[in-house]
Amino acid sequence: MAFGIAMTILADIGIAPGGVLAVAMARLTPVSVGMSITAMHILFIILQFALSRRLTVSLALQLPMAYVFGFLIDFFLELFTITFAGMLYRILFLTASMLVFSAGIRTVVAANIVLAPPDGFARAVGEKLGWSMSKSKLVFDIVVTAVAAMLTLVLVGNAFLVVGIGTAICAVGTGPAIKLFTKLMPFLDAHKKQESKETV
Repeated sequence: MAFGIAMTILADIGIAPGGVLAVAMARLTPVSVGMSITAMHILFIILQFALSRRLTVSLALQLPMAYVFGFLIDFFLELFTITFAGMLYRILFLTASMLVFSAGIRTVVAANIVLAPPDGFARAVGEKLGWSMSKSKLVFDIVVTAVAAMLTLVLVGNAFLVVGIGTAICAVGTGPAIKLFTKLMPFLDAHKKQESKETV
């Protein structure tokens, strides 16, 4: 997941909704992208706790995940420097990055241990409002993208500093990509089938 997000940042044609606000903050401050993402994830963890008023193992595990996620993104951004010959190559690279982090999301969800803090927050809001996960995630993505665009517009006069065609590609393509990997990686659900047999 971290490698995929780092790739979308390197493509530089718009950040995926899940990271758009954190990257906007990084572009507007001296803080690194990884540190900004970690800080944003910690905020989402605090908000989840405020909504649920209970500390679960899954929620507690989001904290080390936030730190590791931010560290890895900074690591990958330091490791790679890419020059693109044109917009088409940026779009192709971003599409590849979307597939990479979609595969990561598929793996994390299949593990059923911990969600990324933005997804955990979206789920917590959905549970509070009686929404499905897909609906709460869609609303969350729209809100954070709009906030990021407004923030950069007000502070630097550019609403498209981190929001762009890449944001739209990721917003539209991530769901279908995850469904694709669900079909291509059925072995990740083997433990669920085993648990179902044991229950029966």
